[in-house]
Amino acid sequence: MAQNDTTLDREMAKAVAREGGKRMIWWLIGGGFAVAGPFLIIIITSVAGLGLLAGAGHWLASFFGPTPPAIATPTSRPTEWLNPVTTDSEIDQGIPNTIVMAVINQASDGQVYGDRYYCSNGQTTGEACSAAYPPTKAHIGPRGIHILASPGAHNLGIGYGLMGLNGKDITLPANARWHSVLWNLHEGIGQLATYLRSQPYWQTALAAFHATVQTPPGWSGSGNYADTIKGLVGRYNAGPTLGAWALAPWSSKTGQFQDPGNAPAWVFVIGAAPTGAPFSHTWRKPTIIQHYDPQTAKHWTTIQNHILTGYDLASPVLVVGRLKNGQIVTFDLSTQNANIPVWQGGTVFGARIPLSGPQSLISITAYWPRNGLSDTIQWPEQSSGAVSTVNRVPPTHAVQTWWADIQVASQKTGVPADWIAAEMLNESGGSVNAGQNGLAGAYGLMQLEPATARSLPGWYPGARSNPQENLILGAELLEENYSQFGSWRIASAAYYGGANSVQNDGVTPGMPWHVAGPKLASVPVASAGNSLTMEEYADNIEATSQAVATMKNK
Repeated sequence: MAQNDTTLDREMAKAVAREGGKRMIWWLIGGGFAVAGPFLIIIITSVAGLGLLAGAGHWLASFFGPTPPAIATPTSRPTEWLNPVTTDSEIDQGIPNTIVMAVINQASDGQVYGDRYYCSNGQTTGEACSAAYPPTKAHIGPRGIHILASPGAHNLGIGYGLMGLNGKDITLPANARWHSVLWNLHEGIGQLATYLRSQPYWQTALAAFHATVQTPPGWSGSGNYADTIKGLVGRYNAGPTLGAWALAPWSSKTGQFQDPGNAPAWVFVIGAAPTGAPFSHTWRKPTIIQHYDPQTAKHWTTIQNHILTGYDLASPVLVVGRLKNGQIVTFDLSTQNANIPVWQGGTVFGARIPLSGPQSLISITAYWPRNGLSDTIQWPEQSSGAVSTVNRVPPTHAVQTWWADIQVASQKTGVPADWIAAEMLNESGGSVNAGQNGLAGAYGLMQLEPATARSLPGWYPGARSNPQENLILGAELLEENYSQFGSWRIASAAYYGGANSVQNDGVTPGMPWHVAGPKLASVPVASAGNSLTMEEYADNIEATSQAVATMKNK
């Protein structure tokens, strides 16, 4: 019995040992999986993710690839309507088309359906309304459904169409539509002309037009509307504006317009330049300035007039495109070619051009031959205002008007007459009443600031307001800068940014331009609206002076 028990114990011990071995193996396997499992999951997930990414490349490119260029630029977009605006504003209403274009720019950016939502929080976009006042929500609680409405969450009204006509102020005729281009323009221009004719000052007339015709009753966010329009008029009068776009799909993967089936696509061009009739109108009430000289104990009074001046806008006479193979293609005008797809009433230049291959488009140039102006943009246009390269052949009338006085300033100071003319054209475009610009109060043909003018040899009270003296003062400043640095380009850079800024950028007297230019890479007082570096500004003066010399020799 004892022997049998011993045998049984041995067998049981072996069984326990075998079972323990099996458990140890499974424990080791299970432990291995516990440790390695997360790593296996990461590897499997990564492989699957890479597969999905590879298969969704085009989809992801739509989020991270290059975005399509905007249709034209903010200032050029409204010029599609220049033809009907000119007909309505000049012929029927007798007001400058530049003013109307500025109103359209502010109201709709030139978009037929560019409606503005006027909100109770003073904003003028639907997005701003939504951000300030979230949409109404319903909440189901223990006592039923409750409406959670944001206080004051509503639009007061909508400014419709190109001119931003408000439905609560303007009566819509039975046969008209808010977005009918010709009706909207005619009604808006007629209303604008009424206000401009009925008040002596355009600043108050524009404010009244905006408050009555464009904004709904009770809206209190009008801000500085008249000054906004004045600023836009100044931008239009600064030189040519040009924009282009294609009627073709855009690829975010390649960053190019696509050419379906290698067929030519429509490319459209719009633009304008201030080459039309001049206009001049009192902007606001004249300012009476009292002066007193303690040394002579003399009192005197001067009157400063505030005049808005400029030129009507005109469409290009010729638009051409340059292809990769060197060929030139002419863009037809939509009013002469019925095949060009365009909004009714709109005016564009159009051409069917391949968008890929050796015959694809690389640049577009528009010409205003009467005034010697041209404007070139690269294709495709990638950002608003960044690709335009204006060839500023100066308006002949501006140079001719002031040439005798420019020569006098040259004789008095020794500054080359061509350089004085170039500085004048870049500063004011030859507009005698240009200003007041910015907080510094620059004024006149040479855009002189009060403190700067007072520091010059030829200054006397009222000198800035005299255009001939303004030219002489500007020439004196150029001569002073030239005497310090020994270079006309550096002298103009200092004219733009100040001698201290030039020195702070590391430029020293006698330094040659090829060394000094790259150092002048800063934009002086960018907060005041300056966008050019001092190097770019000086290069503009040099190019313009050469254009002046070329123009005189013709």
